[in-house]
Amino acid sequence: MKSLLSSFGAIAVGVFLSLSSPLHATAPGRWIESSNPPYVARVSDGTLLSIQLQPMRLKLDMNAHNSVRSETDDFKPARYSFPRAHVPQAVLHRLTDIYRYERRRDVPIVSSGGNWVIAEYFPARSHIPVARFQLLGGRVQRQERLDSTGRTTQIVVIGWARVAASADEEASDLTALGERPAWIRVFRVSPSGAKTLVAVARRKRSFTAPPDPDHVPQDDDLTFGSPKGMPEWRSMAEFVAAQEIDLDAATLSGKSGTAQRAGSRV
Repeated sequence: MKSLLSSFGAIAVGVFLSLSSPLHATAPGRWIESSNPPYVARVSDGTLLSIQLQPMRLKLDMNAHNSVRSETDDFKPARYSFPRAHVPQAVLHRLTDIYRYERRRDVPIVSSGGNWVIAEYFPARSHIPVARFQLLGGRVQRQERLDSTGRTTQIVVIGWARVAASADEEASDLTALGERPAWIRVFRVSPSGAKTLVAVARRKRSFTAPPDPDHVPQDDDLTFGSPKGMPEWRSMAEFVAAQEIDLDAATLSGKSGTAQRAGSRV
């Protein structure tokens, strides 16, 4: 039988290994490969630890934000893990039974970077995520708060940008950050999709040279307040609490109470 890993191709293999290595570097278990249906799974003592598969196999979890196409226009593979749930290995005989459990779903953004992902957390028996993050090597670049229908109500962008920048993404040109650039920007999103900048964590001083994109500032280097520069919070702790920012993406481990939200039945 042709190896499943070979059939997915070298790019998919790299994505699978990159997505799997953080969780399973110290985890027990063994790999299982299947060609019908195609998946690669990690199991231990009758428990499913994680599974990587083509997302159409669990298509009810797909949405416009987490369905990333590859260079060949196929959807990139999805990886599921189960931080809080004990999922029996028997679900491999009927993959849709995975819907019954709380689950984290990761999809790579680019084929060459398996640690740059869109990650979501789904309650048991629901196809509406309670949280969505963009992560690079485990660092949060973007957080979206979602309502009970899955609509984005707040966007948090982490990364250097001009305070006046309206785009909800990091700056591409770090030589033009302007005076006292922002490290964290919080946008409120209206029902129509309009974004309004409502809160900012920004440097106390301007940069004298373009910063390293990976440079994470000390809390003491920042002020926390309104887009107009008025301080409103005394510390990072107060700021993230007021804006419900999850800097560690703890929600993806099921550590937030919102992960218990009742969902649609399957």
